[in-house]
Order: sequence, then structure tokens, then C-alpha cells
Amino acid sequence: MGSVSFVLVHGAAHGAWCWERVVPHLQASPAVDAVVAIDLVGHGSRLEEKSLDSIRLDDYADDVVREVETRDLQDVVLVGHSMAGLTLPLAAPRIQTRLRRLIYLSTANPPLGQSINDLMTDPLSPVSRELDFETMFCNDLDDEDTAWLLNQLEPEPPGPMAEAARVSPRSAGIESTYVLLKQDEALPPAFQREQIRNVQPDEVVTFDAGHSAFASRPKDLADLFLRCARP
Repeated sequence: MGSVSFVLVHGAAHGAWCWERVVPHLQASPAVDAVVAIDLVGHGSRLEEKSLDSIRLDDYADDVVREVETRDLQDVVLVGHSMAGLTLPLAAPRIQTRLRRLIYLSTANPPLGQSINDLMTDPLSPVSRELDFETMFCNDLDDEDTAWLLNQLEPEPPGPMAEAARVSPRSAGIESTYVLLKQDEALPPAFQREQIRNVQPDEVVTFDAGHSAFASRPKDLADLFLRCARP
């Protein structure tokens, strides 16, 4: 497969912590040079770095670009979960020559001119269905893992939720994969298929897990990422 680096981008209300079970499995592969799980500004270790009301999507894209360039990463597989579907298309054109593939893991990808908030009016959205976090994120987790996840969720800055998508996921011309999570309650399969039409990925693969696949099936998810990374 050749050496590869993975950069993992979390979704709304999460942080780099959500990938902690996946990272060791990726690192164990001899084909992997580096694995970086990013805390976007306003999340995780960077919760108080900037006023939440001042954070924008460009801040998220800047965080991704900075990590890749500062670490001088090459042959990068850039993975985004959930709301990171908006971050990947913004960051990817700026680091295009360093990227091998984009992986959209059950991401939300509104059409150009629409926002995540607009998507939440869809009858299949968690807001329209009035779901709580436990139902959205933990339907395939046991009690211990559910407590682990729920105790670490944080408020999502309002700005990125309200910003309209302004870059097509296809604009960077980078090979891409969309991973459809078959048990997802936050973004159910029918909703994900609508996002796939907006992303127009080069391939779609299904994975039998809920929205928090990084917690319920971390090794299998890492194996899937490694398969997707093959040229």
C-alpha cells in the first residue's frame, strides 16, 4: 500500500477523544506513518481557546491545514465524521498535493447555499425526530461506553451550524469514499444517501454500526480505513 498518514476530524459536540480507540489500531499497521486526531478550536483540549460565538467553518479548515502542514504529512487520508463533512471540502483544496483520499464517515453535506441547520429541517434529521444524544449516538453501545461518550460531549459553536456550504466536495478532485453506517440513528441510512448524492464520492461502502462506530467497532473501523487507503 505504501506509507500513509491518517488525519481524523471529529464532528459536532465531539473532540479528538472520540477517535482514541481507533488510533492504536491504525498505528499498529506497518503501512502507517502517522495518525493525528485533531481537536478543532472550541472542542476538547481547545474548548476555551476562542469564544464559541466567534468560531467559523474557516477556523475548522485552518486547524486541519495547520496540522497537516506543520507535521509535513504526505499521502494523507483525511477522515471526517458527521458535521466534518463541511470541513473536509474547505480544507482539502489547500493541501491537495498532500492528500491520498478523503473519507466521509456518515457525514452531513448540505447542498451549496444550505447549512447544517437547514439540513436539520429534514424529517429524517435528529432535530425533526426530537432524538436525545443517547439515542442518536449510543444505540449500539453498552452502558459503560454510553456513559464514556455522553460525559465528554460539549456544546457546538453556533456559527458553523448556520454557515452555508460554499465549496463542492468534488471541487478538489481528490478520490473519496463515503462510509454509510447502517445502524445510524443520528443520520439514518436514507438521510446518508441524500448526503451521498451531494458528495458524489468515488465509492460508497457500508459499515454495520451506529453513529459512534469509532466506539462500538474501533478495530473493524480502522481496518476499513486501511482498506480505503489502498491505491
